[in-house]
Amino acid sequence: MDGGQQPITERPNPLSANIDILSPTDIVSTLQACDEEIFNGWQGFPGLFDERIQRNLSQISAHAASILKDASNSAIIFSGCGTSGRLGFLTARTFNSHLRGMGVAECYHNIMAGGDKALFTSQEAVEDDPVLGASLLQQAAEGKTQVLFFGITCGLSAPFVAGQLDYCLQNLHRFTPVLLGFNPAHLARNNPIEKWPQTFLEVTQQMEAAEARGQGFLLNPVVGPEPITGSSRMKSGTATKLLLESVLVPAHAFCRLNTWPRVQDYLLTYKRVWEKVYQEKSAIAALLQLAGTSLRQGGHVYYVGPGSLGILGLIDASECPPTYGSSPDDVRGFLEGGYETLGNLEGDLSSLGQHFQISSQDFYQSVVPSLTDKDLVIFISKGGESTLPPEMQSAACQRACIIVHTEKAHAVESRPSGVRVVVDVGPVAQGSGSLGSDLQRLVVGLYAELAVKWTLNAVSTGAHILKGKVFNNIMIDLKPSNVKLFHRAVGIIQRYSGLPEEECRDYLLRSLYDTDHVTEEMKGAPIAQHIAIGATKPRVVPTALLAALSHTSVQEAQRSLLQQPVLRQAFVSSSSPVLT
Repeated sequence: MDGGQQPITERPNPLSANIDILSPTDIVSTLQACDEEIFNGWQGFPGLFDERIQRNLSQISAHAASILKDASNSAIIFSGCGTSGRLGFLTARTFNSHLRGMGVAECYHNIMAGGDKALFTSQEAVEDDPVLGASLLQQAAEGKTQVLFFGITCGLSAPFVAGQLDYCLQNLHRFTPVLLGFNPAHLARNNPIEKWPQTFLEVTQQMEAAEARGQGFLLNPVVGPEPITGSSRMKSGTATKLLLESVLVPAHAFCRLNTWPRVQDYLLTYKRVWEKVYQEKSAIAALLQLAGTSLRQGGHVYYVGPGSLGILGLIDASECPPTYGSSPDDVRGFLEGGYETLGNLEGDLSSLGQHFQISSQDFYQSVVPSLTDKDLVIFISKGGESTLPPEMQSAACQRACIIVHTEKAHAVESRPSGVRVVVDVGPVAQGSGSLGSDLQRLVVGLYAELAVKWTLNAVSTGAHILKGKVFNNIMIDLKPSNVKLFHRAVGIIQRYSGLPEEECRDYLLRSLYDTDHVTEEMKGAPIAQHIAIGATKPRVVPTALLAALSHTSVQEAQRSLLQQPVLRQAFVSSSSPVLT
C-alpha cells in the first residue's frame, strides 16, 4: 500500500500527469478529479472518514467546546507556515467574529511563521526555526489555563511547528496538542533540524504516544498527492480548512444549542459544495483561459473582493510566487477596506512596499490608471446587488467576476459584462437551518469561502500552466536564487534529461550566462555568483532543459519558448519517452 518512503504530499499525482498539455476545460476536469480524492480517499490509506480520524475529530470538537465555555481564560491557537498559517489566520478571524456577535470573549489566536508579512510573502527562514516557534506559542498562551493547539503542517515537516508541539508535550497540564497534516505518521520528515535535537518524525511519534494516552491528537487523513506536485496550497489547504471548520462548528452548536451535529454529516456538506463548484466547469475554464492569456502576454491578473472572500484572493495571489516562480506582480489580490477589514495583529503594513498595499482603494488609485487590455480584473462577491466602481468605467482591461449565491432568491447582479462564474451554495446552506440563525449565517459564509478557494485555485493554477510554468505536473520554472534551489534546478534537468549531473549543471550554467560555451572560469565560480544571476533571470530552468533534451543552442531554446511557452509543446518534434 505504501509504495515507497516518499511523503504522499510530495508525490506526483497520476491523475494530473499530463495537465501541462491539456485544454482549459480538461485542466478543470483534472483538478475536479484530484479534489474528489479529498472525500473518497487515496489508495486505501486512512482518509477523512476513517474511524480513527472521525473519533479524533469528535473528541477535538469536545475539547473546543469546553474552551468556548471558559473563553476568557482559555485559548484555541492555530499555527503554521505559508498556506497553513494563512488558513489558520482566516479561521481565527472568522470564528472570533462569530464570538463577538454573541457577546462572548474572543478565544481564537493565530501564530504565523514570519508574522503578518507572511500573509502576503514567503518567509522561509523563519519556517525552519523550532525555537522561535516554541517561544511565540509560549507568548500567545500566557495567562491561559487551558489551550487547544493546532500545529498545521501539511507534509508533517515544518520545524517551526515541531518546536511548538514539543513545547505542548512538555506542558500537557495546560495544552492539548493537535498535529494536523496529510501524510501517514511514518512518512513525517526525518531530516535533522539545525540547532535542535529532534526530527519531525520523532515529534510525530511522541504525538502518537500522547494520543494513545488521551493527551493529544494526530489528525492526518491521507487526501492524495497534489495536482501540482508539492503545492500544498491546493488539496491540503482545502482539507485543512474543512477539517478545522468541521471541529469548530459542532463545538459552537453545542455551546449555543446544546446539540451535537455529527462531524461526519457536516463533512459531507463540503462535498456538496465541491459538486456545486464544478458544475460551473465551463465558466471556470473560460476564466482560466482569460487569466492564462493575460499572463502569457505579459499582463497581470487582479482579484478585488470584500471580507473573507477578498482575503482568499489575497491568499491565492500570495501563493503564486513560491509555487510557480512567478513575479509578485503577476497575480495580486486587493481587499475592500484593506487592513481594517483584514484585522491582522500588526495593523497597516502598507509602508513596507507596494506588495503590502492591499486595499481596493490602493488598486483604484495606483493600479487602475496603468491597466491595459492585457490585464484581467476579477471581482469577487457573495450574491447581492453590486455595481462596477466608477474608477473602472473607462479602464482598458479585461473584466470578469466570481459570484457565490447563498440565498434562495438571487439578486440581480450588475457586475461588469464578460466571463461570470456563478456558484450557488444556497441549496447546501438550506440544510444548516437546524443550527440556528447566527450559526447558519456563519456556516453559509464558510461554504462561500470554500467555493471561492476552489475557483481561484483552479484559475491561478491553470493560468500558470498555460504560461508554461509546469512540466508534466511538476513546477518547472523555479528561480535558482539560493543554494537549495540551484541544486534543485540541476536535479530537475537531470530527472527529465537522464544526463549525468555534471552535464546538467553545465546546461544550467549555459542558460544562466546565455552561452553555449561554459568556460572553466564559470564552472569554478562560487554558487553565490550563479544565484545572483538566477534571482532575476527569467525561464532559466525551462531553457536549460529544452536545450538539453533537444541538443540545441540556448538561443534556439529561448526562441522556441517565446513562440510556445509550454515546454512539452515546444518540443513536439522530439521522440524522447519522457515527453510522451
